[in-house]
Amino acid sequence: MKNNKLLKISAISIPVLLIGTMVYLFLNFQKKKEKIEALKNAPAFNLTTIAGTPLSSNDLDNTGIKIFVYFSPSCHFCQAEAEELSKNYQNYQNIQWIWVASESLDEIKKFAQQYQLDKKDNIFWSHDEMAVFYQKLGMSSVPYFLVYDKNNHLIKRNLGTIKLEKLISTIDEKE
Repeated sequence: MKNNKLLKISAISIPVLLIGTMVYLFLNFQKKKEKIEALKNAPAFNLTTIAGTPLSSNDLDNTGIKIFVYFSPSCHFCQAEAEELSKNYQNYQNIQWIWVASESLDEIKKFAQQYQLDKKDNIFWSHDEMAVFYQKLGMSSVPYFLVYDKNNHLIKRNLGTIKLEKLISTIDEKE
């Protein structure tokens, strides 16, 4: 009798758990798909630069290539990306770089200065208050790259480290 009761409970609970898991996974997939779809065009944003001034999507040149880099000053991969940009900056002067982090303005400023990229006109260093932009991008780790063409259409989305020349070759292929 006890075994029959256990079988009945199992027969009901296992399918309910499986269906619940499937619904949960489907909804999460849909949410992620919506966030990715929203990134097809350059996102609107309001950030603060390391100089303490506001930076919004309206402040960018909408006729050129834009690369958003969400990073963390303590991330070793992010440090390697900044070092590569610093060494090869002359090759990337025609691109607008928007580096965004949720760490303090002071940490971001020190990071930019460390790689001598803080005074470049085409590189914007900005702070993401309360990680709002991070959440909008639907990402899970750093570095995170979004490359947009001169029409503000997404060319490439990359999670994790990537050679800048490979990232730039994507732009060249799309043009």
